Amino acid sequence: MSDQFALSVTFHVKPEHVEEFARRVKENVTETRKDNGVIVFNFHKVASQPTWVLYEIWEREHHSDIHRQKPDVQEFFAQWDRLLSREPEIYRLEPSA
Repeated sequence: MSDQFALSVTFHVKPEHVEEFARRVKENVTETRKDNGVIVFNFHKVASQPTWVLYEIWEREHHSDIHRQKPDVQEFFAQWDRLLSREPEIYRLEPSA
């Protein structure tokens, strides 16, 4: 069994904050891809909707835990109430094949 840790997160962004969210996502991706233990960290925007999907895979869950404690990530989290139209949908993923 693999120790890898994977998540999918869907963000529903308030239309008036789409540009700011896109900028913050770009900054977050650039910094996160430098983190120890990251294998995949990809954000995709849903076509024609103010919605983004994050797909992330880490070597181990503790790498993700460390990432979430970084000041820049905490600051990103702190903006969610203002930027998002509802709570993010967070799914912990496991291999199926």
